[in-house]
Amino acid sequence: MAKARHSLVWMTLQENLRGILVTILVVGVCALAIGIPIARQSSPIVNVERLTGTVVNVLNTTPDPESSAGRGFSYLYGIRLDQNDRLVFVYGDATAPRAIGSKVSVERQHRRNDTETYRLLRQ
Repeated sequence: MAKARHSLVWMTLQENLRGILVTILVVGVCALAIGIPIARQSSPIVNVERLTGTVVNVLNTTPDPESSAGRGFSYLYGIRLDQNDRLVFVYGDATAPRAIGSKVSVERQHRRNDTETYRLLRQ
């Protein structure tokens, strides 16, 4: 009986080997596609620099009820940096809104994997 069971498993495996390998490959690629951005964001901060800039754009970012529990309402600010005239986008809290044309302080965080993130500072 055990011999028949093993031969049945072996025949099933031989017939479905291509599908099994394709499934493993697809799951692996999906895991990498999800894991790489998470790994980039979790890189430690190695340098912090305080910059100033001017608000040039404000976007209303309505929270998604499924993924924003406890985060509340926020704005996405387009800020033109005074240092190099570069436009960066930074999320800001709705409790302290900034008007277009106002000067704001921004913290640039340089990470070990050579990415930069920006944080709007409260004034």
